[in-house]
Amino acid sequence: MRTPVVPRSGRRSLLPSLLATCLLGAGVAVVGWLLLLMLKGTVVLVAYALGIAMIAVPLLLARRLLTRQPSNERRERAVTIAAVVALGAVLCVVAHLVAQHGWLLIVIPAAAVLLSRLGQAGAVALRRKRRR
Repeated sequence: MRTPVVPRSGRRSLLPSLLATCLLGAGVAVVGWLLLLMLKGTVVLVAYALGIAMIAVPLLLARRLLTRQPSNERRERAVTIAAVVALGAVLCVVAHLVAQHGWLLIVIPAAAVLLSRLGQAGAVALRRKRRR
């Protein structure tokens, strides 16, 4: 008669697996931090350039865009110019904040997506309410 197979009762040491996990986590953190530093500089530079362009170009072309237009068209164009300039200013502020605090590079896009989703949900709810 054969004896049944019994699993091994000896325990392996926990230290090597914990040490390997900590080393892997530290390696990932270092690589992530280096990528963040390199990416942060590029994002800040592009955001400043785009923000300044969004402020300067519409303001420089405003007179040309607004002359010889009917009043309602002029008003719509002025609102569009103001919106673009405001967006450019927000982009410059965001670039400044990201330059000071790199972790905002992750938080700001996530917040923007969240706000856009909330806005879409609010618009859908408003349309449903108006239909009733």
